[in-house]
Amino acid sequence: MTWRIPTLALAAALLTTGAAMAADVKGAITAVDPVQRTMTVNGIRYSFPPGVDMAGLAAGQTVTVTFTDQNGTNMVSKVAK
Repeated sequence: MTWRIPTLALAAALLTTGAAMAADVKGAITAVDPVQRTMTVNGIRYSFPPGVDMAGLAAGQTVTVTFTDQNGTNMVSKVAK
């Protein structure tokens, strides 16, 4: 019976610390900053890691952004025009 509490605690910890879930948002780009590697869509700032290409992105384009929240930063994994 004493093994139940540690097992339940471990299960709860694994459930709450799972991998970040990706989300999609569609909207118009209002700003692109290639130096900071960011863009703004629907008033929300998104950051690009080094492996994600920003080429061809410009204000006024409608895009779908796939991103994850990484410690409060919206990190882009894909952009579809």
